[in-house]
Amino acid sequence: MNDKIEQANRISNSIKKLREGLNWNQAKLAQEAGISGAALSKIEKGEGRIPTIVLMRKLASALKVQLHEITGENPEDISEKQERNKEFYRQWDVLDKLSKNDQDMLKGMAERLKEISKE
Repeated sequence: MNDKIEQANRISNSIKKLREGLNWNQAKLAQEAGISGAALSKIEKGEGRIPTIVLMRKLASALKVQLHEITGENPEDISEKQERNKEFYRQWDVLDKLSKNDQDMLKGMAERLKEISKE
């Protein structure tokens, strides 16, 4: 099997597994990602076609995962603290619906709370 087909299969399997982990059907994920159901169906089938980076970013955002969790590539080197922070913020999906200023304010408050709780 060539690299392109393997990569397409890895991406399609990852998306399907992440979607099913949320107990979402294809229609729900397509709606959350702002893409058509037909496009998602094609992506999940794989068929040796790799979705565009724009589509993969929309799907990653809807699934609340990092892009590397879909592509199967190694993540950039990040500290354990940064990874914990990402996971913490990922749990708060409502943040995505707030303005950038409100997001920054809440993130700052959460960071301060973590500092205080250590003391």
